[in-house]
Amino acid sequence: MKRLVLFAALIGIAGSTVFGGTVRVITDRTETHLKPLFALFEKNTGIKVETIYVGKGMMARATSRPKEADLVISKTADNLEVLRQKGALQKIESDQLGTIRKEFVDPELMYVVTSYRPRGFFYSKGRVKPEELSTYADLADPKWKGRVSIRSGYHSYNMSLFCQMMEAEGPEKTRAFIEGLKKNLHRPPQGNDRAQVKAIYEEDADVSVGNAYYMGLMMGREDQRPWGEATEVFFPDQKGEGAYVMASGAGLTISDRNVEEATKLLEFLLSDFAQYYFATTLHVYSVKEGIPISEMNKTLGNGQGIQGGEFKARIVPIREIAQHREAVTAILNDVKFDQ
Repeated sequence: MKRLVLFAALIGIAGSTVFGGTVRVITDRTETHLKPLFALFEKNTGIKVETIYVGKGMMARATSRPKEADLVISKTADNLEVLRQKGALQKIESDQLGTIRKEFVDPELMYVVTSYRPRGFFYSKGRVKPEELSTYADLADPKWKGRVSIRSGYHSYNMSLFCQMMEAEGPEKTRAFIEGLKKNLHRPPQGNDRAQVKAIYEEDADVSVGNAYYMGLMMGREDQRPWGEATEVFFPDQKGEGAYVMASGAGLTISDRNVEEATKLLEFLLSDFAQYYFATTLHVYSVKEGIPISEMNKTLGNGQGIQGGEFKARIVPIREIAQHREAVTAILNDVKFDQ
């Protein structure tokens, strides 16, 4: 938080124009990740942010009550494509979208990616050598039998990973990967991404699938630092098409009550200031050029020869990801992935 306040002072955010008004937000993102930003936005603009934090069931609520909020912010941007298809979003009218890398803006300006993070591997420093790892597909090899840990296959992160794989590599390779991964699990999927790293620390597993930014978050907590210290992050497919990424995003709902205020908040999330906060405090990657990578992220992938955290990313269009949900769910059901 001190870093956030200092940076705000450096860019003179406190001296910006005050507008007033209210913006209602619904989000499945962690409350502590957004609260500092919302507080500064309120101070800067006079616009009050009323937030509904929904850990589970956000999609059902946003779909059934499409005008309850003015802005929807999701940790998985694939959800925004589903809402677009259901007619729950409206076009964003903002010049700020032109400052974002093109691949992170919906073609019809219905939503925008606000940050991203690679979904890669965590591996035991003591029991796995980085040269033993390579591609996502390799994690389905029998050599990893009983050594891999992962959260529920139905969680939005893994659904996004499998759907991206379905789009980029086809249904046959995706099914083979899911089936092989299932056979190699050391226990039924449970817990979150950090719980999988904890399993490696406790020597119950050797490799886990998880979002890379959790390394920075774990190293920032005294009780979880030992988990991070016992592991390293590996970026898969760096000799191929690159690692798949998980995108967070935002979109305007079809509510017509606070469109201007909601647009200002969305623009704030895309500002250099907020992008700096996301990158250096949450250890994710910015959707804008020129925003620095966190010091922690600069160390990720060192064991495999990655320099400065600059990994090769495979960007699959958000619109193409969501269309594979039913097919992926059918495979997960068929192989009884979570059992």
